[in-house]
Amino acid sequence: MSLLETCASVAIISAVVFFAAPSLIRARENYQLDLTARQVAGKMAWTRIKAISRSRNCRLRLISNVSYVIECGNSAWQTHETVTLPRGFQLTATAAPQFHKHGNAAPAGTITIWDRRMNSRRVVVNFTGRINVE
Repeated sequence: MSLLETCASVAIISAVVFFAAPSLIRARENYQLDLTARQVAGKMAWTRIKAISRSRNCRLRLISNVSYVIECGNSAWQTHETVTLPRGFQLTATAAPQFHKHGNAAPAGTITIWDRRMNSRRVVVNFTGRINVE
C-alpha cells in the first residue's frame, strides 16, 4: 500500500466513525435509561412479593429526586432498603404505591425516570398490583 492509499483509508474510516458516533452515543443513553427503569420496576415487583410473602403492607416511596426507599409495616413503616439512582437520572412519582398482602396496590401510581436529555420512561403500577414499564 502506498502512502496515498493509506491516507485515503484513514479518511474513509474517520468519516464513518464521525457520522456513526452520535447514533451510538444515543443508543447507549437509551439503553441506560431502559436499564434504570427496569431496575426500578424490579424493585417494585420485589416490594410486592415481600408484601405477599410477609402478609404486611409494603411500599416504594421517593425520598428525593434521585433516591427512594422500600418500606414495610402495618402501623409504623420500617425501612428495608434505600436505593440511589445512577448519576444523571432523576425520578418523580404521582403516588407512593402501597402493596397489600393479597398483591393489590392502593394507590395506583406512576414513577417517571428522566435522563439528562429529558428522555423518560414510566413505571406504572395499577390497582391489581401489575407493574409495567412504558
